[in-house]
Amino acid sequence: MHKNLHKAGIIVAASIPVFILPARLSEGQWNDPVNLIGSEIVIFFMSLACWYCINYIQQKQGRWAGLVLSLLCCCVLSNVFYFTFNPIFKDFPFRTAPNPLGIKILMLCSRGILMSVILIPAAYFLKRDAETRFQRKEIERLAIEKVKIENRLLEQAVMERTQALQQALISLEKSQEVLEHQLYIQSRLVASITHDIRGPFGFLIVVSREISRLADAKDYAPIHEYSTELHKSLETMMGFVENLLDFTKLPVHQKLAITEQVNLAQLVKDKADLFDGIIRTHGNELEIDVDPSIHVSSNPNLLGIVLHNLIDNANKHTLNGKITIAASVKGDEALVMLQNTGNTVPDNIMQWLNSNAGSDGAYPPLGMAERLGIGLILVKEITSLLKIRLLMESVEQVTTVTLTFSQDNA
Repeated sequence: MHKNLHKAGIIVAASIPVFILPARLSEGQWNDPVNLIGSEIVIFFMSLACWYCINYIQQKQGRWAGLVLSLLCCCVLSNVFYFTFNPIFKDFPFRTAPNPLGIKILMLCSRGILMSVILIPAAYFLKRDAETRFQRKEIERLAIEKVKIENRLLEQAVMERTQALQQALISLEKSQEVLEHQLYIQSRLVASITHDIRGPFGFLIVVSREISRLADAKDYAPIHEYSTELHKSLETMMGFVENLLDFTKLPVHQKLAITEQVNLAQLVKDKADLFDGIIRTHGNELEIDVDPSIHVSSNPNLLGIVLHNLIDNANKHTLNGKITIAASVKGDEALVMLQNTGNTVPDNIMQWLNSNAGSDGAYPPLGMAERLGIGLILVKEITSLLKIRLLMESVEQVTTVTLTFSQDNA
């Protein structure tokens, strides 16, 4: 605005002296070129002063008030410049000077009005052009602001979508970890079925072979006893296998959610009955000392698998020895202790079994896994899931495994 104002002011102010120059020459003012040039310069500055005053008035006042004030300003400045510089440079010497003061003022006012005819429209046009330019810039600014706001909204939307995708990826990764862990547990359970039924079925094979031998020897008296034992063992094994198969069909999170008050004495008895024949085959004696009033809050199926594998493991490493299962309550904790005589457990196996590693670290190194078998691996995995503290001690051919149920479990 200011740059255009100055440019237009110089052009318009210079055009007025040039416009009146032919009239002044026709009056013979060229005879005094110094006066002519000086007065033209005075008129230029007078026109420039009128230009700035008119533009200032139009910015401050409305249309009609600005018009009137602009006319008065031009009249006043015409008189001021005439009476200020006329003693030096004669302005309109042949027409203005001889007249009385009032006529001079009127004539000078008419000159100011004539200047305003040129200056006021130019100033109005410049104002309109400035307003148009300002509106155009404002529209452009608003358009840019709109684009910036839209970009910020788009960036925010993209950020929110990105965060949502990241959360979804995190959830998927967690779900994948859960599924992988469930697959690991399921594979262990499937292996447990094969492992757990091998010992009892071995006993059944021994009994059926003995029945066949007695039949061949025509010693029929003991056959009835062996057949009864065989029938009992088969019924027990069938129930156990069906329970395991039904259990493996459930998702792991459902298995963990199924908790109830478990009678330890009954659960231990049920599991011990499965190994009654095979324990006697090894020449072992099983002693159970569990108070029927002791109950723990746990998952009966998973806890049953733990006890099953501990009894099986104790029987496999005991020959002509003694296996003891006892339970007690100490304060807010319930303890189940399984003890057997036989081979001493290596230190590295005890350290791994007694470590605080969670279910992710339950599977041992490859070399150790071959020596452990699936039983103890399942015991560590399931006790970690059920939040049961597990401790194994093996001193002088006596191995003791202790399960501790905290207040949350008891």
